[in-house]
Amino acid sequence: MSIKPIDFQMVLPKTTEVSKIYNDDVNKNQAIQQQQQTASQTKIDNKLKQVVNRENVQNGRVMEKQEKGNSRQNEKKKKRQDKEDRPTIDIRV
Repeated sequence: MSIKPIDFQMVLPKTTEVSKIYNDDVNKNQAIQQQQQTASQTKIDNKLKQVVNRENVQNGRVMEKQEKGNSRQNEKKKKRQDKEDRPTIDIRV
């Protein structure tokens, strides 16, 4: 198929328009993909932080309970030592 000079004058401006439209489409799709990727990455980061924070809270609670238990045990040991340190009097009849 041969292109006549008049047709050629019509075809050249349209090719630039078509290429602009195509490039805009490609850039738009790339921008959308990049936005979706960053959004999903931030969601993943937030979820990972939440898991770590929850674990730390749970460990903190356990440590508080252990400290309370240890302080009670220490109090009992002190009472026992105080009783042992007191002088005793043996009375026999």
